[in-house]
Amino acid sequence: MHIGLLFLAGEEIPGVLYKHNNYVEIIGGPHCGSRGSLITVLSLVPEPLYVVELEAGYDAKIAQSAIRFVADN
Repeated sequence: MHIGLLFLAGEEIPGVLYKHNNYVEIIGGPHCGSRGSLITVLSLVPEPLYVVELEAGYDAKIAQSAIRFVADN
């Protein structure tokens, strides 16, 4: 099964720390300080890469190391 589908289904994925719809804060990179919800995982190597729906109204690709968990949605 595709990694994005596993993520949406709530399946455990080795190395992926967060779950679909978790509300997160971006702690590094050009979107630092922004917050939003996790939509999907695009890849696992070299680290999980998420699509985050930012409160600003657009999506961004953010590495797991640049994300801090805030709350479950």
